[in-house]
Amino acid sequence: MPSKVLIIDDDATFRLIATRILSKAGFEVMQADDGPAGLAIAEARCPGVILLDWMMPTMDGPEVCGRIRDDARLSNSQIIMLSARGELDDRVQGLDAGADDYLVKPCEQKELLAHVRSAMRIHELKLQLDQKATLLQESVGKLEELARQREEFTAVLVHDIRSPMSTILAALELTEMRADSARLLDDDLRSIFTHSYRTVDHIMSLVNEILDFAKAEGGRDTMEFFAISPVPVVEESTEHIRLTAQQKGLTVVFEAAPDLGKIFMDRKRMLRALGNLLSNAVKFTPSGGTISVTVSETTGTGLETGKRFALIRVQDTGTGIPARDLPYIFNPYYQAKQKTRQLGTGLGLAIVQRIVAAHGGTITAQSAEGIGTAFTISLPVL
Repeated sequence: MPSKVLIIDDDATFRLIATRILSKAGFEVMQADDGPAGLAIAEARCPGVILLDWMMPTMDGPEVCGRIRDDARLSNSQIIMLSARGELDDRVQGLDAGADDYLVKPCEQKELLAHVRSAMRIHELKLQLDQKATLLQESVGKLEELARQREEFTAVLVHDIRSPMSTILAALELTEMRADSARLLDDDLRSIFTHSYRTVDHIMSLVNEILDFAKAEGGRDTMEFFAISPVPVVEESTEHIRLTAQQKGLTVVFEAAPDLGKIFMDRKRMLRALGNLLSNAVKFTPSGGTISVTVSETTGTGLETGKRFALIRVQDTGTGIPARDLPYIFNPYYQAKQKTRQLGTGLGLAIVQRIVAAHGGTITAQSAEGIGTAFTISLPVL
């Protein structure tokens, strides 16, 4: 379909000549001999390019231009102001009135065609951008709806799993109590109950990780930040896993540099992040190994010059992470597909990364198979 050009000019001779030139070039040309008639055609046909004369009776070019610019339906129409006034101030005034281009009359045929073709290309590009913007908005809307459905599904799933697990846990406790009362609770049965409790606890941990991850992804994980020292928080996390580590035959070492500055921290969330790192360290470090937790301070370099950062490092002598998997350890979807035991469930490290990022920090990992793994969290100091 030919591109549409509207000529609004009270000069019949110019309209006739311009119509012949543009029609021959393949444009569909419409004419109006004054402003009101031109506005009516523009509103009805939505031309891509409007050639608008400055000096006209009833309504001059700048006024018509303003009316066109006020019409949202004509927002993509390109206006070329026509005038015999060719001084710089006149051109500036025409463009300030809302025109996209300015052409001095009389003009050569080639010049007229070049200006109209250029304006039409801009018009068509703007239409394409609008179409893509509309498609993008529709895609965003669909993604938001999918995210909402995913969150609802996750919430239902977590609830549906938690309820029967609570029933199973209560049944285990009751059975253990009755077995103990009946003097049937020997070492083998105690071992079975212990394993069952650990299994239930593991499943509940997975369920909580799914829920936490869904909240983080949906932006609903609200945090409360306070200016506190990181040392007590890290030390508390370390103490939480010390007994479990010792029972497994592991050595836990905690060191903290003196006089560390404070950071803005959500204590509960940071305990969760550190707990995930330390639990992984205990889980994947064989008996006789060592878990080292250190807190220190460093100064930034490059663009971070002059800034201070607290460094929290969790290092183990465990089985390590394969080099092929190391770049993807914070990607839950990649990890969830892997069968590599050292990567765990795939959500724990993703949650850690999101918690650290919410604190304005970063987390990095180093690992070598058979040697161990080290995670380093960097947080800005106040």
